[in-house]
Amino acid sequence: MSISTLGLSVCGIFLTSSSSVYSQNSNEVVSFRSYNYSDRYIRHRNFLGYLEPISDELGRKDATYKIIPGLANSKCSSFESVNFPGHFLRHENLQIKLSRRINQQLFREDATFCIKTRLFGDNPHNWSLESLNLPGHYIRHKNFELWIEAADGSDLFRQDATFTITNPLYK
Repeated sequence: MSISTLGLSVCGIFLTSSSSVYSQNSNEVVSFRSYNYSDRYIRHRNFLGYLEPISDELGRKDATYKIIPGLANSKCSSFESVNFPGHFLRHENLQIKLSRRINQQLFREDATFCIKTRLFGDNPHNWSLESLNLPGHYIRHKNFELWIEAADGSDLFRQDATFTITNPLYK
């Protein structure tokens, strides 16, 4: 579900612009399926982010996250691993990693993403995940590794940075 807002969140400051953001349920548990590789999901493996097909129980656990209010901004979200509680997806040197939560402002900002209207397609269940502390940078896959990069406007980027929020693969 989405709600329409009259603002674009940029580090907690609202600018005049029209945007939609994902309306989450408290502690919602989900998986993220790729738009352009619909058989692949966001998962962590060896504490790095990947886009992979999921075929076993460990993969289902690795591809399931609890969406919580953002650690650095409650208007956005953070993604906590269900099989490594207290560990969150974050970006570090632009790469998506799974890291244990630490009490540090940079960690909180790196682990906070704003779930925005999809960059590609017209499916209302598709979303894009924008970095809180690097506005205009989105989680995307490249060679099935997960990175954050600045949107370049290309169809390939927009497809690589669009995901469907699905029922959790692991319950």
